[in-house]
Amino acid sequence: MLFVRCSVFLSKSREEELEMRIPQRLDYAMRTLVHLASKPQGTFSSAGELATHLGLPKRFVEQQITVLARASIMKCRRGPTGGCALARSPAEISALDIVTALEGCAVDIPRQQGSAVAQLWSGLNENVEEYLASISLKEIADDQQELDMSVESIYYI
Repeated sequence: MLFVRCSVFLSKSREEELEMRIPQRLDYAMRTLVHLASKPQGTFSSAGELATHLGLPKRFVEQQITVLARASIMKCRRGPTGGCALARSPAEISALDIVTALEGCAVDIPRQQGSAVAQLWSGLNENVEEYLASISLKEIADDQQELDMSVESIYYI
């Protein structure tokens, strides 16, 4: 589990700082998709290539590819030129698409009627989903490319 600290607007006048747990499988899948988004559209990569490049377990990458292919986020083909690629343009895939494909919902919340606490969690979920829906895989890949370029430009003597 990864922990992420974020500010959440619970209402127009109330902002809270929360720490959220992000499942490692979600983080690994996002990293895999960001890597694929940085390649030319339609470029196929094997699970082994992805795992090696990202330093992830191959079996784990294969499992995530299967789930993402079922959700029409990735496409796979067999054979010597096979592998996996994005099924759509990175600009058409939102972070919410990825999260819901892997986790079902952005925030795992209790679904109770007549509970003020459940309403609080529901509001949090709505805010998180709205935020995730506003970010495309292309934007994340572009941000990663900028980060990679800033690291590459640093050299030591």
